[in-house]
Amino acid sequence: MTVPFTGQVRLHSILIRTSPSPSAPRTLKVFSNPSDTLDFAEASDAEPTQVLSIAQTDDVQEIPVKRVKFSTTRSLGLFFEDNWGDGEEDVTRISYLAFKGDFMKLNKEAVSVMYEAAANPNDHKLASGVGVGVGRSVQ
Repeated sequence: MTVPFTGQVRLHSILIRTSPSPSAPRTLKVFSNPSDTLDFAEASDAEPTQVLSIAQTDDVQEIPVKRVKFSTTRSLGLFFEDNWGDGEEDVTRISYLAFKGDFMKLNKEAVSVMYEAAANPNDHKLASGVGVGVGRSVQ
């Protein structure tokens, strides 16, 4: 499952609600900013950003993540590797999924900057009395 965000997220934790049934997920591999080609084969072989263990309960679980690894997240890849069915259950079910963190809007507009490499004296007015007699010999 790939979850794209509309901005940059500093992820703190993942909230998930499962069930006490054998179809509840046991292991979750989380990928920060995965490639667009992330599929089941790649997700099972690739090194995840973090591996999380999920309890078999119907309560909402708040699972903290390592904030350092998820400080500039623009999308998440979630791979539920196995469930509590010990190979007997092919279907993995979750009933609620949410994320806690800080959202930062991405600025995609062009930024207009004016840079003046050298001051142009004609652009700046001098205060009265300043500059009088500059460059002349003083007697």
